[in-house]
Amino acid sequence: MTDARILRTRAALHGAITDLATQKPVGEITVSELAETAGINRVTFYKHYTTPAEALADALQTELKETCDAAAPNGSVDPFTHCIYTALDHLEARRELYTIAFNDQVDGTVPMMLSRFLTNIAETYLTKRRKRKPAVPDIDLDVAAAFLANGATGAIRVWILEGDMSRERFFENLPQLLPAWFLASDNG
Repeated sequence: MTDARILRTRAALHGAITDLATQKPVGEITVSELAETAGINRVTFYKHYTTPAEALADALQTELKETCDAAAPNGSVDPFTHCIYTALDHLEARRELYTIAFNDQVDGTVPMMLSRFLTNIAETYLTKRRKRKPAVPDIDLDVAAAFLANGATGAIRVWILEGDMSRERFFENLPQLLPAWFLASDNG
């Protein structure tokens, strides 16, 4: 069990880094500024993270995981698509932060975090999906998962930055972009 002080400190750091990253790119956030905003000292910060970017990635990944785990997919939707759909709630709630992060030409923390998160979801799904019919083609699952996740991350980037596409329109496009074998399933 994790010590309550550690949980409080992490929560304070997550709140502080997401607040600061809503105002400016993570590369412009200093450890001193982050520690002060979180109400801790620099030494305590370094007991948890090495950089503000690492703290931001952890905070957002934690939120994404909680969002995706909160609503289990029904049998007709694959977990990858379901996770993207439910993640849009998180992305909309943090649109300012993601807009700043996706526009940042120097730091790729947020897109890389999102891609890694979706890659893990896709790998898990494809591993389970390989045991069902119709079979997943004889491909390297890690390559396929990364391809799907990076494509989804790129689509999410467009959705965030253009800001005029509805959630429904986003999901009308998604099945057209995924390979047919990905969506085919006996649900068994």
